[in-house]
Amino acid sequence: MNRLPIIFLFCMISFAATTKAQNNCDQNVKQAEEFFNNGDYENAVQILEKSIKECNFSKKKEEIALEILAKCYLEQDNIARADATVKNMLEKNPHYELKGSETHEDFVLLVKKFVSHPLFSIGIRNAALQPKFKVTKTYSILENVDYTVPYETAKTFLLYYAWAEYEFTKNISVNVEFINFSLNYNRSFSRENDWDMIFQENLSFIEIPLYLKKHFQAGKNIVPYASLGFGYLRMIEANATSYITYTNEDIFNGKKTDYSATGKIDMLNMRNKNTFEWIAGCGIGYKFKNLGIFLDAKYSKGFNSLTNSANRFNNTTLTNDYFYIDNSIQLNKVELGISISYTLKNSIRKVR
Repeated sequence: MNRLPIIFLFCMISFAATTKAQNNCDQNVKQAEEFFNNGDYENAVQILEKSIKECNFSKKKEEIALEILAKCYLEQDNIARADATVKNMLEKNPHYELKGSETHEDFVLLVKKFVSHPLFSIGIRNAALQPKFKVTKTYSILENVDYTVPYETAKTFLLYYAWAEYEFTKNISVNVEFINFSLNYNRSFSRENDWDMIFQENLSFIEIPLYLKKHFQAGKNIVPYASLGFGYLRMIEANATSYITYTNEDIFNGKKTDYSATGKIDMLNMRNKNTFEWIAGCGIGYKFKNLGIFLDAKYSKGFNSLTNSANRFNNTTLTNDYFYIDNSIQLNKVELGISISYTLKNSIRKVR
């Protein structure tokens, strides 16, 4: 037996019933509006309370129903129910705007007593990061070798990471980010013309910045801001490669031989796995309803050294075969980025 006609008939009946119910709901709102205009607030309230509870209104139609209901409560001097209805309306549409043709003064005043601001937002940032190592103390092993040579890093590289923002009061928020990044550096040493050494290292981090952000309203949609906070860095990998070449001269016969070696070394036990930084930033954004796009800049400066002073001489292969020693270094960063955000929840609060 072919069931398709039966299924089709059932769908048509369901669609017709849903359409009829929706038309009845829309008609109820029109009837309630007529009752309101005629001063019959009690019947208007009864119809609207029942319809809002039972009907599957569109967002716009539900907003109209709540507007009329709040006005009815105001006319009945039921301020508590009017407050609750307006708050409900604003929670459903945090970006509600009064119509220019609105003439109900009490309703206008009541709506203006509520303020709305983003409560919880998430975003993703694409940023260009420029790292810089600052040497705070220099160590040496061989004489006539300049161990102050800089830690040369890649100039810039791109990052993609997520962030979250909680605006606990209007225009002031706490922000947290989760960043996973790697960077490398190299140092080149030489002594006269008989000894050369290159040390290269790749460092991988998980970074969790936490900071306060202050927003400044520069217009309806333009939002500049400044931020200040601190960050935690967890080093998860530190892998190095050393290259050395030199000329070895026999002290008895004066014969010279060239020597070279390459070694790969796990440096993690010679590094401070946990370091901290302070962060300052600024930016400007454009917000439209729950969406936002921001341009921002951030500077971070390390508090403590990435290298572990207690373990500086632990790797004898590194010190005896490659004549390499760590300096004490801090990691500083400059970051320029663009963010896209979405507000998941807004805060609605009556202020007066």
